[in-house]
Amino acid sequence: MKETIGLSFISPTDHKLACYYWNTGKPTFEYSTDLFPEILPKLFPLTKLIVFVTEEAARHRNCQRLRENLGDLLITESIPQGKSEEELWEIFSIVAKQVPPRAHIIMDITHAFRSLPLIVFNVASYLRRIRDIKVERIIYGNFEARDTSFTPPRVPIFDLTSTMDLQDWLHGIDAFQRRGDAEELANSLSRTQGHFYQVNHTESTELPRKLKHTARQLKNFSEALRFLRPLETTLYAADICNLLEMVQDEASLWAKPFADVLHDLKKEIYPLQNKESTALSKGSLQTQLRLIQYCLDKDLVVQAVLLAREWLVSMLMLRTNRHENWRDKNVRETVEKELGLVVKVVVLKEITEAACKLPFWYRQDPRSRKIAVIWNRLTRLRNDIAHCAMNTDAASTEVIRNSIKELIPSLEESTL
Repeated sequence: MKETIGLSFISPTDHKLACYYWNTGKPTFEYSTDLFPEILPKLFPLTKLIVFVTEEAARHRNCQRLRENLGDLLITESIPQGKSEEELWEIFSIVAKQVPPRAHIIMDITHAFRSLPLIVFNVASYLRRIRDIKVERIIYGNFEARDTSFTPPRVPIFDLTSTMDLQDWLHGIDAFQRRGDAEELANSLSRTQGHFYQVNHTESTELPRKLKHTARQLKNFSEALRFLRPLETTLYAADICNLLEMVQDEASLWAKPFADVLHDLKKEIYPLQNKESTALSKGSLQTQLRLIQYCLDKDLVVQAVLLAREWLVSMLMLRTNRHENWRDKNVRETVEKELGLVVKVVVLKEITEAACKLPFWYRQDPRSRKIAVIWNRLTRLRNDIAHCAMNTDAASTEVIRNSIKELIPSLEESTL
């Protein structure tokens, strides 16, 4: 059985009687009171209602009346007045401590004073991330929006829960832009489309239809990138660029935080698209090289190093006209062995040229020596990563990061 906790505030002020209403369904909810916390048990099946009070508010008749009206459901918790930064942090801590992990909470800020509403939003965001709690509602009885043509005046109850959705959008967009991780952004898109269909119970053509598919492709792109699937990544990038064009109108109506970053996302992903990724060509290699740079921009250093090593094998196959079966494991291993042999002879000088037969392309390609030097450096970087620094001469993370960045210009020259 889930625990649903109401969190509210009361101030040492004589509030005015009002008829609070909320269009939650049919009929419209209405309740007349001057103490808004009384409404919470009427709207929601609360396990308990915690009202935070200052020392002055605890002595005020508002608090006494709430105790009389709500009985054992009510729990009061003392908080300081919030007149200093220290006291604000103390309030934050007190509110947060009242909510156990995985609880469901209803937050009311109607009678919260000074900076308390801001603290409430921060507490809600913190608890969702740290304790896996569910913020079911954040509500506010807006007395300033009252209709005085009625007696008592009618006051709307605003649902501010969507501000938590904005936090999810911000986290999702930030994760994708910083690390190429689309998980949270995709979840927000899917949740948005699902929410509107759940609320409307209809297949209306006016509801969003492409948000979920866009979410799925963003997630596919992100996973392909992180699992080192460059051919899939560039294909998904092409799909996403097309979808971002088509989803613009829907996003503007139903997912405004996403609509605001569509241009930036497309600008970032556009250079990575390749609809013919399975064909070995100069264009495909240039796209993959941009993907390696994209990984470095997101500080996905491991992915960048491993992709660069495979890229060099593909590049040499293109330069030596071995387009057929370029993804065949045995064919690629042959090219790797050729590179390894050239490294031993030309770079490391472990073997004399007279003692072996160098591959046919070595004397034909003017860039052979440079390619061998790059291969040697990439192999060392790859081994350093793959063996998890389980040796006495492992390179530091800073050295690995700087080394792969320094190699990018040499890779770019190799495609010329």
